[in-house]
Amino acid sequence: MKLLIELKNIISKQLPKMPREYISRLIMDRNHESMLIVRNKGKVSRVIGGVVYRVFEANKFVEIAFLAITSLEQVKGYGTRLMNKLKAYLQTRKLKYMLTYADNNAIGYFKKQGFSTIPRMPKHLWLGYIKDYDSGTLMDCYLNPNIDYDNISRDLDNQKAVLLETVKRFYTLKKYNGIAFEGSDEASRKRKIEEIVDNETMFERIPGMVESGWSYTAYKKSIMDYKKTSFFNQCQDILKRLKSHSSSWPFRKPVSVEEAPNYTELIEQPMDLETVEKKLDARIYYLKKESFVRDIQLIFDNAMNYNKINTIYHKYAVDLKNYIAPYLTQLKEPTELEIRAYTGLKQPKGSYDNLEIRVQLNCINAVSYTHLRAHETVLDLVCRLLLEKKKKKKK
Repeated sequence: MKLLIELKNIISKQLPKMPREYISRLIMDRNHESMLIVRNKGKVSRVIGGVVYRVFEANKFVEIAFLAITSLEQVKGYGTRLMNKLKAYLQTRKLKYMLTYADNNAIGYFKKQGFSTIPRMPKHLWLGYIKDYDSGTLMDCYLNPNIDYDNISRDLDNQKAVLLETVKRFYTLKKYNGIAFEGSDEASRKRKIEEIVDNETMFERIPGMVESGWSYTAYKKSIMDYKKTSFFNQCQDILKRLKSHSSSWPFRKPVSVEEAPNYTELIEQPMDLETVEKKLDARIYYLKKESFVRDIQLIFDNAMNYNKINTIYHKYAVDLKNYIAPYLTQLKEPTELEIRAYTGLKQPKGSYDNLEIRVQLNCINAVSYTHLRAHETVLDLVCRLLLEKKKKKKK
């Protein structure tokens, strides 16, 4: 009972618009079941998330009522792990489909878990059995009996290994000596590299460049595209969106003692947009996606915990949290190169602090995979070569 009450509290916080009485009724209902994630620390057990669902054995499907992870533990893979465990368990009960009504903020998550907005389950099997929600989107997921959901990560790793091994059969690795630079100091070498990559004629004289399928135009475009999608540029874009939102004015600056004398007594870790921006500019704090996401969500969780539900501060916090959720979901983890460029950490010998220079140097050293065309993915390469092989056999 204690664990179910903890789950109810998590769901209530993550779904503030959902009536608490309704949440309690479904969790305690004998027709509904719950699967929980429990963290054990010594003798203390704490629920950090869970899913509430109802099974319709005769029709071979299950309806997911609620699924939530506590805000401090989000973006760590617990939601995916929970869903895979639930799928594996439902397989043992010979169920075929999972259905849920997802709001706009949850559609992205459920799509990643194999759910579709295009119904695959016959309508007569669920119509009249589950409650219809006007504000939600009906999504379903087919439970494939041939997939081991408990070990899906391991199986994907094995498939990746087989794919890479297949690719190795088709490409030939050719190494060039590269270009020698005069001058011992790093600044002069950087300038020389910049001169070469900014000159179209010189660029195409780099050993291995033409053979690998690169052109000067494609190279410059790839650099620009990479900059736009880098982790830290995305973080800045998220901050810009939040600061320009009409509901963000209470969260732009730290809460002052004059505004709320007891704030620090009730809120253990205050957070605001100005502090997040300073931490991002400091270039030492946000080296993982989860750190940035945690601080952003902390701003709104603090406001929702401190202010009563009928206040504008609580309302604005909920609005902003829902508004920015899709952008946080799309945020990608920073690569090692991005982290080094962002923090200014010392690079290994023969490389450079600036990310663009690092990428350019890799091109100049020109390890050419002669079969791989510019902007072609590994999967595209394998498919293309296999098709070519079939055509040759037919001839």
